[in-house]
Amino acid sequence: MTHSLTRTALVLLAGSILAACTTYQPEGVEQVRPNFPVRQGPDVQGAPLEPELPPAQSATAPPMAQPTTPIESRPLDPLPQAQPRPAGNIPPPPPPPAQEYETVTRTTATGQVVDADGPPQSYTVASGDTVYAIARKLSTTRDQLAADNNLSAPNYVIRPGQVLTGPSSKTKAYVVASGDTLFAIARRFSVSGQAIADTNEMQLADVIRPGQRLLLPEGFRDTGPVTSTVRVPVTRSAPVAVAAAPVTPPPATAASPPAAVARPQVPPPTPTPAPRPATPTPAPTAPAPLVSSNRTPADAQIAQLGRGRFVWPLRGDIVSTFGPKGTGKRNDGVNIRARSGEPVRASAAGDVVYAGDQVPGFGNLVLIKHADGWVTAYGHLARIDVKMQDRITQGQQIGQAGATGEVGEPQLHFEVRYAPTPQDRARPIDPMLVLPQ
Repeated sequence: MTHSLTRTALVLLAGSILAACTTYQPEGVEQVRPNFPVRQGPDVQGAPLEPELPPAQSATAPPMAQPTTPIESRPLDPLPQAQPRPAGNIPPPPPPPAQEYETVTRTTATGQVVDADGPPQSYTVASGDTVYAIARKLSTTRDQLAADNNLSAPNYVIRPGQVLTGPSSKTKAYVVASGDTLFAIARRFSVSGQAIADTNEMQLADVIRPGQRLLLPEGFRDTGPVTSTVRVPVTRSAPVAVAAAPVTPPPATAASPPAAVARPQVPPPTPTPAPRPATPTPAPTAPAPLVSSNRTPADAQIAQLGRGRFVWPLRGDIVSTFGPKGTGKRNDGVNIRARSGEPVRASAAGDVVYAGDQVPGFGNLVLIKHADGWVTAYGHLARIDVKMQDRITQGQQIGQAGATGEVGEPQLHFEVRYAPTPQDRARPIDPMLVLPQ
């Protein structure tokens, strides 16, 4: 304790002596200062270093230099006014109006049915036939039959197995109306589109035109014009604002006062800015929400609605039919045995809405959306020949049959689905109800 107090007293004494030395300056002696910066050392109490203060200005120092020209003083320029910042919480735009739908009834295949000449009749000669007897069967004369087949008179020699050509057959034809499609016509006459195409020696993708005559195939049954009811989005046009015309002062007349007469100065009218035309709010691109259907058509109605719309995507044995397949299993379509690489064709015209292999169990899969709420699916393809958003015609090749997915042999999984309205979910139906038998 005694040692600590003694040391503290010595430190205080040394500090006072150092302070006295720094403030003392002999009279008449100029203080010598170094020509480099000097920092004061820490005191005995550990105070931080401080820079040396500059010496006080001598009273005999010369006066400061003055400017040779007077200095003009003026107020500072005003600062530019700050622009207001936009509010931080901008309200979100109002939601688009809900899409409205309306029910529209459309009638197609309204053309007339007329008489027409069909393909020539033919007859295969059997043992014991005569030219005269064959002519009667073909509703023609012996001479006409002989002329059509280059038979020489008077014997008219014919042989068993020989095919003779007779006169043209009489049949019915349909006169194409505006807006008709081959599939609507086939639906009216309870036949397939392929049957009409074959009868008229044309392709399914060929364009038909109003006024064209299409021969009707054998076994047709006229059910009258096709009427379908669909729901379509309602398109409403937004009102367009009309710009107001600027006010133009009337021209001066002879009765106007002379220029020397003083008149009150009236400022010209400020032109009213023309309002910009209102931009119509676009309809939402998202499809209408799908809900469960409370209107499940019966099989007979499904068969009637789908008659003549679809053709077989390929021909082969049915290895799995539509419906339940044991506990917890079900086939929503049919599986058709095929050769690996065999062409798979679109069952009806439509748009490709899916083409890929991301659906478990189906391998390479193509989905095609058709008119009036129909959808078809093609699974287990070895190769896909179309892409999404492609427009497909009936009979067009969309891929090749294979064994991708959870199958052990080449085959095609084929589904047909139907939705009565755009708001309903397309439910699977038995393809055999709509495919030609």
